[in-house]
Amino acid sequence: MIEKEILIQAQNGDEEALEYIIKKYQNVVYQNMKYFFLKDGDVNDLMQEGYIGLISAINNYDEKKDVYFYTFANVCIKRQMIIAIKKSNTEKYRNLNEAMQGESYYKKEENINYKKPSLSFYNPEEILLSKELVELLKEYLNNNLSKLEKSVFYYLLKQRTYIEIAELLNETPKRIDNIIQRIKKKVYEYLKRYT
Repeated sequence: MIEKEILIQAQNGDEEALEYIIKKYQNVVYQNMKYFFLKDGDVNDLMQEGYIGLISAINNYDEKKDVYFYTFANVCIKRQMIIAIKKSNTEKYRNLNEAMQGESYYKKEENINYKKPSLSFYNPEEILLSKELVELLKEYLNNNLSKLEKSVFYYLLKQRTYIEIAELLNETPKRIDNIIQRIKKKVYEYLKRYT
């Protein structure tokens, strides 16, 4: 069981307390992963979603609700994994799933539909479920994205299509897709710090 003081410290932004809780609850994330399968994703993607759920639980836990933190965290982890699975199965996220298939997919470049709206997968409000973590992610991205990557990320948040972003930034849609993959990798690296 997590001591109340450590949980309060983590909620107030203490990184050591946050890391302590994440390490202590990593088995809960692993246990939940056994029951789910993320289509067109891998184990690490599902693990990331579990940790996002755990961080959401840390930020949103209210001891006045008379629920054990373990129970609340378990629910948040499962819910986040289920949300990720549902999103990966929707038409809206098909471009991301296809992009993750690798180089063999891009050999058939004529099949890429750049007219579809860009993915709200990159919307931090949806991914991170808490204002505090969104602020941490914004700070990380601000310090780690190039000027061009920041522009692409901005337009992604505005749900612009690849073609619209390419036109606005005077780039090709393929280059925009490559930049999105780099942004995704940097977000992954950020989330990996908590695993």
